[in-house]
Amino acid sequence: MKHRGLALVMAAACAVLTVIAAFIYLRQDNTPPEIKIEERDITYTEGDGHDALMEGVSAIDKADGDLSGQVFVSKIVLTSEDSAIVYYGVMDESKNIGTARRRVTYKSAAAVQEEQQAEETAGEVEGEGVSPEDQTPLEADGPVPIMALTTDQMTIKAGEAFDPLSVVRDAVDDKDDKNTLYQHIHTDGTYDVRTPGSYEIRYYVTDSDGNASEPCIFTLTVE
Repeated sequence: MKHRGLALVMAAACAVLTVIAAFIYLRQDNTPPEIKIEERDITYTEGDGHDALMEGVSAIDKADGDLSGQVFVSKIVLTSEDSAIVYYGVMDESKNIGTARRRVTYKSAAAVQEEQQAEETAGEVEGEGVSPEDQTPLEADGPVPIMALTTDQMTIKAGEAFDPLSVVRDAVDDKDDKNTLYQHIHTDGTYDVRTPGSYEIRYYVTDSDGNASEPCIFTLTVE
């Protein structure tokens, strides 16, 4: 009888403890905060801070209220050459974690550098040594071909690529078409894009009859 009574007391104690534990659990905050993301066109450049990624991002928690200032970027996953998924997180005071994600336009550091170099080169070609009258279309004048450059000088940084044909504006002849002439454009003079200095290059074109144009003098400066 004593054992039976002790068992009943222990069962009752367990039941009470279970009720207390359930009551404590139900009073705890087990709901994670919610991250809300507005639809926006966001572009992220590799190496930049996360300020742009936080545009239109907010967070609200049932117990703690507004947690927008505590949202963080947990990771950025590249999905293609120009697209990435940004993962966000936020934690409330009860250690519940809310998550969200959105897709953004992605630019690599290399792509940005290429764009900047292209803009600089375009500016140099447009602004260096070219007058408006030099941009008039070329017209054939006799059997000797004629050629023209977009500029007579260009400055590049050491190690930067240089395409000799990129400064050829046009070539014409009374007999040969442009495709034929472009296959017979010649340059005299040496240059080294890895070594700073000033290099003079002579451009000329020959036609299918062996006639050569007047040379165009071009100066490449490597800084």
